[in-house]
Amino acid sequence: MNYCAWKRPLFFFIIILLITACRAQSTPEPLVLPTIQVPTTAPLAENSRIEEAAQPPATTQPAPTSTLAPVIVDPSPTSTPPSLPTTAPAAPIPSSIDGQTYRVTFVKADDVLNVRSGPGVDNELVGSLLPTANNVQITGEGQLVTGSTWVPIVAGDVQGWVNGRFLTTSLNADTFCQDMNVQVLLQAFRTAVANQDGNALTQFIHPERGLRIHRHWWNPELRFQGDDIPTLFSSTTDHDWGVADGTGFAMVGPFSEFILPLLQTHFVPTEAFACNEILQGGTAGIVQLPDGYQQQNFYSFNFPGTDEFASMNWGTWVIGIEQWQGKFYVTYLVHFEWEI
Repeated sequence: MNYCAWKRPLFFFIIILLITACRAQSTPEPLVLPTIQVPTTAPLAENSRIEEAAQPPATTQPAPTSTLAPVIVDPSPTSTPPSLPTTAPAAPIPSSIDGQTYRVTFVKADDVLNVRSGPGVDNELVGSLLPTANNVQITGEGQLVTGSTWVPIVAGDVQGWVNGRFLTTSLNADTFCQDMNVQVLLQAFRTAVANQDGNALTQFIHPERGLRIHRHWWNPELRFQGDDIPTLFSSTTDHDWGVADGTGFAMVGPFSEFILPLLQTHFVPTEAFACNEILQGGTAGIVQLPDGYQQQNFYSFNFPGTDEFASMNWGTWVIGIEQWQGKFYVTYLVHFEWEI
């Protein structure tokens, strides 16, 4: 009895020790969990450093920088440079600054109108226009170079500068013939010739573009401009008008000797006239305009001749008229008569 009584307390004591030992083993386990969680925390911290480290490289590395720059910084520079070369040097202006179209004039069939990179003959040749070119557009203000106004033009794929004297406004023939302003101009021109009024003449002839005169269509051209115009009737300066038909004699003398008498006889008193048609009498010669003159509208005035000479003393003046900068001017005079 006593042995058992002693044994029970001993047994319970052992049990308590075992329980205590078990509790002592379970206590470190929570300490192990933080140890296990350390690797979990460490990778998070490492990833955070890589992301932060990735930020500076993203700014400094070529790939990210070049990708972001055009999107954020370059839209303005990128859009600006292309617009400058596109609108200024490359793209031709589609229409004339004055709303007009022009055509080449006074250029012979076997020649061309040179187009240069700038105003004046010293600039590089960049193209040419045929004598029949008729869709020329003046795209800017002209520049005066050695007495001639050069203008910037576009004609198809040709772009550059030409001497403006070899351009004229394209004007429909029917519109020209029906324009009362042209007829008023011709009447005023007739009066100036009848009165030999040089000052009045300056109102009808462009000071720079001048007046071209042919004693015969096949004789050489003489051009008068500027200060020549007001003194044209009174000047004693000799000019070479070519050679006389039939005899071949040289015709050298002032305007008042070789041209004015024919104007007073075959133009001033005439009643017969036609628009864009050359009126004529009998002749063995050819009746046509000088080469390069066909591109301008004109009126012809015909003196039919007299019975005394069987009308062989007929004469016709062809008067070329162009519109330039909105105003009509007399541009050329060509005389026709009976020829052998």
